[in-house]
Amino acid sequence: MKKGKYCIAIMSVGSGVGQSVITSCNLSKLPIHTIGFGMNPFAFGAFDCDEMDYVPLIYDKNYIVELIAKCKEHNVDLIIPGSDDEALILTENLQQLEKEGLKVIVSGVDLLRLVRDKEKMCEDLTPIADIFVKSYSYHEIEELIDNGEVTFPIIAKPRGGFASKGVEILLEKKDLIRINESHIIQELAVPKQGDPLRDTYLSLIAKRINPQIAEISAQVVTDRNGDVIGKMASYNKLNNGVPIEIVPYEDDYVWSEINKLLPVLKKLGHKGPLNIQGRLTDKGLKLYEMNARFTGITGWRAIMGFNEVEACIKEWLNIENDIKSLILNYDKFGIRQTTDKAISLSANERVKRLSETLNSRVLKPCKTILVTGASGFLGQTLIKRLSTEFNEVIAFSTSKEKILKLFVDYKNVECHDINDYLNGNLRLGNIDYIVHCGFARPHCTNEEIAESLKFTSELFASATLNQVTAIINISSQSVYGTNQTPKWTEQTHVMPETSYSSAKYATELMLNNACFLNKQTYGTSLRLAALSGGQNGLVMVDVLSKFVERAINGETIEIIGGTQSMERLDVRDAAGAIVNLLNTDCRTWQSVYNLGTSTSFTIIQMANEVKKVAKELYNLETDINVLPSDISLSIGMDTALFNKLVSWSPSYTLYDIIVSLFKYLKYENIKD
Repeated sequence: MKKGKYCIAIMSVGSGVGQSVITSCNLSKLPIHTIGFGMNPFAFGAFDCDEMDYVPLIYDKNYIVELIAKCKEHNVDLIIPGSDDEALILTENLQQLEKEGLKVIVSGVDLLRLVRDKEKMCEDLTPIADIFVKSYSYHEIEELIDNGEVTFPIIAKPRGGFASKGVEILLEKKDLIRINESHIIQELAVPKQGDPLRDTYLSLIAKRINPQIAEISAQVVTDRNGDVIGKMASYNKLNNGVPIEIVPYEDDYVWSEINKLLPVLKKLGHKGPLNIQGRLTDKGLKLYEMNARFTGITGWRAIMGFNEVEACIKEWLNIENDIKSLILNYDKFGIRQTTDKAISLSANERVKRLSETLNSRVLKPCKTILVTGASGFLGQTLIKRLSTEFNEVIAFSTSKEKILKLFVDYKNVECHDINDYLNGNLRLGNIDYIVHCGFARPHCTNEEIAESLKFTSELFASATLNQVTAIINISSQSVYGTNQTPKWTEQTHVMPETSYSSAKYATELMLNNACFLNKQTYGTSLRLAALSGGQNGLVMVDVLSKFVERAINGETIEIIGGTQSMERLDVRDAAGAIVNLLNTDCRTWQSVYNLGTSTSFTIIQMANEVKKVAKELYNLETDINVLPSDISLSIGMDTALFNKLVSWSPSYTLYDIIVSLFKYLKYENIKD
């Protein structure tokens, strides 16, 4: 296991089958950690896995040895092959793999060898059920044609072929020159009279085009003993061997014929998935292909409720299984087409090196970082800090005019507002990171909080669709509530008590969902301690700023109770911590971190520190009046997890925060 999860190694992650298996794993709620194995750094499915790593080609003499080493390195529990060749070599070496503690979802060697030889498969299984297309060898076909025992058109396939590669349609005798001994020749399985695609099929055959339409695909899934735990069928249209249009299909006759084969297939070693392909013809069911593995539409079947990968994982790893889970939703159909991914170069060192070699330079030496809430307390401080780190910063606020004035002297800061976001002038595809600071404060109205929540939902959805690399969501310590004893860790129960804290927790869940739906977007939520300090954007609602203001005005600091304990984080420290986080590998981020000082003070301690600074630096006398109260409050977080990740600790003490407040409120708009 890895990180408390079952570690599943998925092979051939660049193939449609590998991608389909990954989709099925990601749909499962089992505690699964996926690792994609392959050779290609551009493998599509690798970037939907939790991890990826490289293994040699299966034809390498050290393949099994190196695969075992990789599996041990990653604490792999279970291997899922993605191709016929992989399945065969894994089952041939199954004893060695199992000796090393590795399990493999694979059928026995006898079945795998049989289904790879289409001629032998048809020959051996026809006596069990006469539902296979007739097959002929290269050496006998000409004589059979001359004798009238075989008539055109016929089809020729490579013996070990897959995905309809190398298929030839033979319409007349002179076409035989296009095939050789490596081909198996078969009768055509022409769709039956009444099939809606029969005429289309025949017209394409006449053009020597192999029509991959009107195909019946049956999936039969068994447990480790070969007993059936689920089966379903679909009526498919394919493109280059890949199903692109799928309609669920049920026919008692079809299953009655396939069921005749199952006892024999079990004896041959059927375990896990088996795909059976054919057509309904005027002569009945005619089968021409079997593959003892998952298929390119395994992921679609999982979306339809038939998650055979999950069922097999449960079975092979002895997790409680429910056979009823393998039931298809017959109220849906399937369509498939290409999709796109935009991957950060930092996610793959091999591709990054290739890019630098091709271009003889790094095309984009710095990151583009979008900061929402740019006119706010944290937003202003963070943007000014980021701009000195040689980043391209996009400041986002509800008022472009306001932030244009705020950042007029910062040449690498670009300003945008909601209108730019809505009309497309702000393109999220150009953004590498988002730091989402823009949210209503606790003192705002419920309407303002609801509006912030709505915008957050839209922003995270758009960022996911545009495959933004990473999102830092600014959350709040208030999600923990006030009824739990500090210090709170990230494992402490979330117990929000207000509309603000509930909304903040909702933003965390939104981000988690966004990252789940697109594994190319990484994210974390920072649960911030209360911010303070004398910086632009300060709103005078914080207890420290109010104390300092009263001291400057010569007024008595009024305190009710005074034993209430809380912490304060300098806004400059918060900005510095976020910058440090942006410089870490976002793939290592956890979903949430506490960010604070890990040091709490009572309100009386805060008031006395304000009194001390007022006297020492400004010769101001300050009175403190404490009104008795039994109010009990204790707030504080454990920030060890974040501190370890970024090697960070706060630079500013409570004394420093108060000094900055005096300078800001007394002399205004300092810039330190």
